[in-house]
Amino acid sequence: MESTKRFIGLDGLRAIFCIGIVIYHVNAPFDAAFSKWLEPVYKYGGYFGNYMFFMLSGLLTAFHYKYKIINQECNFRSFMAKRIVKIYPLYFFSNLFALILGGTIPDAKRIITTFLMISNGWFDGKDMPYNFPTWFLCILILQYILYCAIGKVSTRIPQLYFALCVFFMIWGMLLVTRNWNVPFNYKTCGEGYMNFFLGVLLAELLMSSSINKQILTAVNLIAFSAIMIHVYLFGLEAMPGNGFWVFSCFCANLVCMALYGNYLVRLLAFPPLQTIGKCSFSIYLWHIPIVRAYLMIEKKFHLFNLDPRWNFILYFVILISLSILSYYYLEKRFGSLLLKGQCHLDKR
Repeated sequence: MESTKRFIGLDGLRAIFCIGIVIYHVNAPFDAAFSKWLEPVYKYGGYFGNYMFFMLSGLLTAFHYKYKIINQECNFRSFMAKRIVKIYPLYFFSNLFALILGGTIPDAKRIITTFLMISNGWFDGKDMPYNFPTWFLCILILQYILYCAIGKVSTRIPQLYFALCVFFMIWGMLLVTRNWNVPFNYKTCGEGYMNFFLGVLLAELLMSSSINKQILTAVNLIAFSAIMIHVYLFGLEAMPGNGFWVFSCFCANLVCMALYGNYLVRLLAFPPLQTIGKCSFSIYLWHIPIVRAYLMIEKKFHLFNLDPRWNFILYFVILISLSILSYYYLEKRFGSLLLKGQCHLDKR
């Protein structure tokens, strides 16, 4: 039986970083509203958000599936089918609406590769889906396939599990810094490898009984504070290297504190954050189609002829409201029906 344990601190992080991604993507249509307060989010919100979501995906996948795959309780077909069933319906509908609202029709190749979830990272490192934030899911599917393969190899040689996860984390960093271009090994793939497998390694801490959680939280708080002070005083550009490792360290520190830091967990348990966190996947997939619809209606009918700041706030209210409906009626209900059908097929 699949574990249903939820980590409320991680749901709170999902909310914060999902909103950061949305702000990063929609700052131009709303004339960079609130730029005085949101400038760091406009500049780095997309990077931190993507890194965080890759990391959380790796952590939760390993937590729920590591031993099931290694002990052969879950085969490749079942593992991937559950991932696709969970992701694809919402992916399909959001991309369909983005296609309808896009204005210009993309070429046939981009449409096909987008709907097949292979537009970025598989055979091209720069081609993006026309609903461009969904590149993340194209890379995430690669991580799921690779993780399942590592689990299968580790069935016979358990010692390989940790070594392979460390290797792919380091390999991802090399892909990001060297900007290589080989099928399945592009810079965007590197962002996935680096952070997904760092999340997998964090899951090892989560599942370890020998780790003192209070000490781990204190160490991460110190590291997080040191990074933030250095960036505040000297800027991100002053960090050694190209700075990508800073994003990953920042996210890893926050994840550990959101798991074991009692005070931070209480803050992240704030009910609105929990609601947004649970709906974060819908928010992520719908934010571009909805902003396009919003701007189209505003341009044609002048219904929202408001100050950019009020337009910005109204857009977020509409986005979150529709995403909550999408979560309950498309993700949960429709997804549950598909999962039941998948379970029925597995038993046959």
